[in-house]
Amino acid sequence: MGIICELYRLSDSEIEELKKLNIDDAEEYLDEKFAWVDSVYHKQNDTVFSMDKGWGITRFLIQEYDKSPNKILAKLNERFVKSNDVKLINKELESIEIEDLKNIYNQEKLIENHVYHANYEVHWEYINNYHLKLYKSGFKKASELNSGIAITYG
Repeated sequence: MGIICELYRLSDSEIEELKKLNIDDAEEYLDEKFAWVDSVYHKQNDTVFSMDKGWGITRFLIQEYDKSPNKILAKLNERFVKSNDVKLINKELESIEIEDLKNIYNQEKLIENHVYHANYEVHWEYINNYHLKLYKSGFKKASELNSGIAITYG
Protein backbone atom coordinates (compact mmCIF):
# COMPACT_ATOMS: atom_id res chain seq x y z
CA MET A 1 0.00 0.00 0.00
CA GLY A 2 2.19 2.88 1.21
CA ILE A 3 1.68 6.16 2.92
CA ILE A 4 -0.98 8.38 1.41
CA CYS A 5 -1.42 12.14 1.58
CA GLU A 6 -4.82 13.77 1.39
CA LEU A 7 -5.77 17.40 1.07
CA TYR A 8 -9.16 18.34 2.52
CA ARG A 9 -10.78 21.60 1.52
CA LEU A 10 -12.56 23.25 4.45
CA SER A 11 -13.33 26.68 5.86
CA ASP A 12 -10.99 28.78 7.96
CA SER A 13 -13.48 28.55 10.85
CA GLU A 14 -13.35 24.73 10.66
CA ILE A 15 -9.56 24.94 10.71
CA GLU A 16 -9.68 27.13 13.81
CA GLU A 17 -11.93 24.59 15.56
CA LEU A 18 -9.67 21.69 14.56
CA LYS A 19 -6.59 23.51 15.85
CA LYS A 20 -8.21 23.64 19.29
CA LEU A 21 -8.45 19.83 19.39
CA ASN A 22 -5.69 17.40 20.18
CA ILE A 23 -4.23 15.76 17.09
CA ASP A 24 -6.09 12.46 17.54
CA ASP A 25 -9.48 14.18 17.81
CA ALA A 26 -8.73 16.40 14.82
CA GLU A 27 -7.72 13.33 12.77
CA GLU A 28 -10.88 11.50 13.83
CA TYR A 29 -13.01 14.46 12.69
CA LEU A 30 -11.27 14.56 9.31
CA ASP A 31 -11.60 10.79 8.92
CA GLU A 32 -15.31 10.82 9.77
CA LYS A 33 -16.23 13.89 7.70
CA PHE A 34 -13.83 13.71 4.73
CA ALA A 35 -11.64 10.61 4.38
CA TRP A 36 -14.14 7.79 4.09
CA VAL A 37 -15.84 7.53 0.71
CA ASP A 38 -19.27 7.59 2.35
CA SER A 39 -18.45 10.61 4.55
CA VAL A 40 -20.67 13.64 4.44
CA TYR A 41 -18.01 15.93 2.90
CA HIS A 42 -16.15 13.40 0.75
CA LYS A 43 -16.20 14.64 -2.83
CA GLN A 44 -13.16 13.43 -4.73
CA ASN A 45 -11.27 16.25 -6.45
CA ASP A 46 -13.55 18.82 -4.82
CA THR A 47 -13.21 18.52 -1.05
CA VAL A 48 -10.78 15.59 -1.05
CA PHE A 49 -7.59 15.26 -3.09
CA SER A 50 -5.85 11.91 -2.56
CA MET A 51 -2.27 11.03 -3.43
CA ASP A 52 -0.29 7.87 -2.81
CA LYS A 53 3.39 6.93 -2.64
CA GLY A 54 5.19 9.67 -4.62
CA TRP A 55 3.56 12.63 -2.91
CA GLY A 56 6.57 13.01 -0.61
CA ILE A 57 9.02 13.30 -3.48
CA THR A 58 6.72 15.77 -5.20
CA ARG A 59 6.28 17.91 -2.09
CA PHE A 60 10.03 17.94 -1.45
CA LEU A 61 10.80 18.98 -5.04
CA ILE A 62 8.07 21.64 -5.02
CA GLN A 63 9.58 23.12 -1.88
CA GLU A 64 13.11 22.93 -3.32
CA TYR A 65 11.88 24.83 -6.39
CA ASP A 66 10.07 27.49 -4.32
CA LYS A 67 11.02 30.89 -5.72
CA SER A 68 8.74 32.93 -3.47
CA PRO A 69 10.47 35.54 -1.29
CA ASN A 70 8.90 34.16 1.89
CA LYS A 71 9.21 30.45 0.93
CA ILE A 72 5.44 29.99 1.24
CA LEU A 73 5.62 26.40 -0.03
CA ALA A 74 7.13 25.36 3.31
CA LYS A 75 3.50 25.57 4.51
CA LEU A 76 2.96 22.25 2.70
CA ASN A 77 4.58 20.72 5.81
CA GLU A 78 1.85 22.07 8.07
CA ARG A 79 -1.31 20.23 9.04
CA PHE A 80 -3.61 23.23 8.48
CA VAL A 81 -3.30 26.01 5.91
CA LYS A 82 -5.73 28.91 6.07
CA SER A 83 -7.25 30.53 3.00
CA ASN A 84 -4.87 33.51 2.76
CA ASP A 85 -1.88 31.17 2.65
CA VAL A 86 -3.72 28.81 0.30
CA LYS A 87 -3.97 31.67 -2.20
CA LEU A 88 -0.26 32.40 -1.95
CA ILE A 89 0.59 28.71 -2.32
CA ASN A 90 -1.73 28.41 -5.30
CA LYS A 91 0.00 31.31 -7.02
CA GLU A 92 3.39 29.60 -6.62
CA LEU A 93 2.10 26.16 -7.64
CA GLU A 94 0.59 27.59 -10.83
CA SER A 95 4.07 28.47 -12.06
CA ILE A 96 5.62 25.04 -11.44
CA GLU A 97 5.77 22.49 -14.23
CA ILE A 98 7.03 18.90 -14.18
CA GLU A 99 10.13 19.93 -16.15
CA ASP A 100 11.05 22.30 -13.32
CA LEU A 101 10.97 19.40 -10.86
CA LYS A 102 12.95 17.15 -13.17
CA ASN A 103 15.65 19.81 -13.45
CA ILE A 104 16.22 20.04 -9.70
CA TYR A 105 15.83 16.33 -8.93
CA ASN A 106 18.67 14.96 -6.82
CA GLN A 107 18.06 11.46 -5.46
CA GLU A 108 20.91 11.71 -2.93
CA LYS A 109 19.37 14.84 -1.44
CA LEU A 110 15.97 13.13 -1.15
CA ILE A 111 17.58 10.15 0.60
CA GLU A 112 19.55 12.44 2.95
CA ASN A 113 16.28 14.16 3.88
CA HIS A 114 14.49 10.83 4.49
CA VAL A 115 11.85 11.50 1.83
CA TYR A 116 9.37 8.65 1.55
CA HIS A 117 10.13 6.46 -1.51
CA ALA A 118 13.37 8.34 -2.27
CA ASN A 119 15.15 5.06 -3.08
CA TYR A 120 12.71 4.19 -5.85
CA GLU A 121 12.99 5.05 -9.51
CA VAL A 122 11.00 8.18 -10.29
CA HIS A 123 8.23 7.85 -12.87
CA TRP A 124 7.76 11.44 -13.96
CA GLU A 125 4.45 10.94 -15.75
CA TYR A 126 3.03 9.41 -12.58
CA ILE A 127 4.46 12.23 -10.42
CA ASN A 128 2.96 14.79 -12.78
CA ASN A 129 -0.48 13.24 -13.21
CA TYR A 130 -1.12 11.91 -9.70
CA HIS A 131 0.79 14.30 -7.46
CA LEU A 132 1.78 17.64 -8.96
CA LYS A 133 -1.58 18.06 -10.69
CA LEU A 134 -3.44 17.09 -7.51
CA TYR A 135 -1.47 19.54 -5.36
CA LYS A 136 -2.23 22.18 -7.98
CA SER A 137 -5.92 21.35 -8.37
CA GLY A 138 -6.52 21.10 -4.62
CA PHE A 139 -4.97 24.48 -3.90
CA LYS A 140 -6.59 26.05 -6.96
CA LYS A 141 -10.07 24.88 -5.94
CA ALA A 142 -9.55 26.02 -2.34
CA SER A 143 -8.19 29.37 -3.53
CA GLU A 144 -11.16 29.97 -5.83
CA LEU A 145 -13.62 29.14 -3.03
CA ASN A 146 -11.71 31.07 -0.31
CA SER A 147 -11.16 27.81 1.59
CA GLY A 148 -8.36 26.45 3.70
CA ILE A 149 -6.67 23.07 3.40
CA ALA A 150 -6.07 20.34 5.97
CA ILE A 151 -3.24 17.96 5.06
CA THR A 152 -3.22 14.42 6.44
CA TYR A 153 -0.98 11.41 6.04
CA GLY A 154 -1.95 7.80 6.59
